Amino acid sequence: MIDQALILAAGHGSRLRDHVQVPHKALVEIEGESLLSRTCRMLEQSGLREIVVVTGHRSAELRAALEAVPGLGVELHFVENAHWELSNGLSVLAAAEVLQQRYLLMMADHLFDPAMVARMRDVELADDEVILAVDRKLDAIYDMDDATKVQVEGKVPRIVDIGKEIAQFNAVDTGLFACSGRLVECLDEVKIARGDCSLTDGMKVLLRDATFRAFDIGAAWWQDVDTPGALEHGARLFRTYGAG
Repeated sequence: MIDQALILAAGHGSRLRDHVQVPHKALVEIEGESLLSRTCRMLEQSGLREIVVVTGHRSAELRAALEAVPGLGVELHFVENAHWELSNGLSVLAAAEVLQQRYLLMMADHLFDPAMVARMRDVELADDEVILAVDRKLDAIYDMDDATKVQVEGKVPRIVDIGKEIAQFNAVDTGLFACSGRLVECLDEVKIARGDCSLTDGMKVLLRDATFRAFDIGAAWWQDVDTPGALEHGARLFRTYGAG
């Protein structure tokens, strides 16, 4: 069972920043609680023992806000990504030294169904694999044009293509991963070659090596909160489904 989560919270959220009155998009509130606080509380309630938060933009304010959350008892570690203005893969690499052999990876600006996270904690994960939680409920996706699409094939579901512009797809990337140490290796490979790396770059290496697996979330819900419209939709989902 996975006991550690890595939350990427370094970016500035340009598409949402000008529409909210908080210093960081992870502090946007839905039903009276910030996205980041809600995620950390959910992870604690699911049984996780440790959360690593990678900060960058407005890092001091983000850390202070999370440390002030009442009743949050999970062990918190903060890592600062000095190069947060570059691609998000650098945030994973910034945390590499504190990552366990197995960990969940998620973004700070997402809402997740607690049942979905609990199921991901229990996935069987090989030493060279990364597993992405995917949503096959294509008719229910908010703003499909902006979604990262995924093509999944095989009895043991492998991801064979991923991207916002791919022509053939049968699922959508939810932004929740179960990771082994292989992800850091993939990202480091790209960084050495290019001087920068995104999570998508790391996924492309996994595709090359056929070590990128899919996990179908079934009826579970989630939402990427990166625009004002997505924020409204996420609030509606939370009011409908709540904490599960």
